[in-house]
Amino acid sequence: MKKLLISAFVAIVACLMTACSSNNSPSAAAEQYANYIMKSDYKSAINMIHFKGTPEEVQGQRDYYLQIIESKVEDGLPDDKKMTKYEVTKEEVDEENGKATVTANVTYANGKTKEETTKLVKTDDGWFVDGEK
Repeated sequence: MKKLLISAFVAIVACLMTACSSNNSPSAAAEQYANYIMKSDYKSAINMIHFKGTPEEVQGQRDYYLQIIESKVEDGLPDDKKMTKYEVTKEEVDEENGKATVTANVTYANGKTKEETTKLVKTDDGWFVDGEK
């Protein structure tokens, strides 16, 4: 009985880790980032951005960008800026340097589709949108 409980616990933990680790590939991370933006979950989107610095500096950068974004979208985004669909078309990975570029067709609320590129970096915790310019 004890072995069965332990096996069940391990299976549950493995499922939870898989479900929560949406940034295990560049495309998955870029899609998750876009999904957060489409849901107006800007805090989660900003947490998908990799900034360099101490934990305090990184948190300061995240807080700063969240404040800017929230002030800009307070009255809602115009249709030409509001994403409704994000479809990855290409992924280029440089494993040696831990960098990737994801290209996607992004459709906006005004019906127009535009090709967008997202640069990502790999960390010990997975792939993140590159916050460095």
